[in-house]
Amino acid sequence: MDLITTALNFVVPPANLVMLTFAWPTLTFFDTHEWIYNTFFTSEDMDNKVVVITGAFSGIGEKIAYAYAKRRANLVLIARREHRIRGISESARRLGARHVLIMAADVVKEDDCRRFINETINYFGCGKP
Repeated sequence: MDLITTALNFVVPPANLVMLTFAWPTLTFFDTHEWIYNTFFTSEDMDNKVVVITGAFSGIGEKIAYAYAKRRANLVLIARREHRIRGISESARRLGARHVLIMAADVVKEDDCRRFINETINYFGCGKP
């Protein structure tokens, strides 16, 4: 068993380096071309679409709100305390969000989840003709 382990310790690391040497440029080439294509040719239109963001008062939720606001989406910002998302809703409007609905809700509570989904549907409509 010790002889097999010793042999593999000499063979596997150089083999990995050789495979990586050939694979890395190819993967980088495809990744770069995919990024270029997505940057110039795939821009999903967010006009009149509704984005519900929970935990929108800071961190990732806040950044997501701003990203969708720049794409002119309708936003529903949800946090446990409504006063924490008022400033974010104003910034989102300045960045281009069509409508911003803010609500206080705790996503751990099932009743709160039902309430903010129902209020979102009532405010924006169900989306079906």
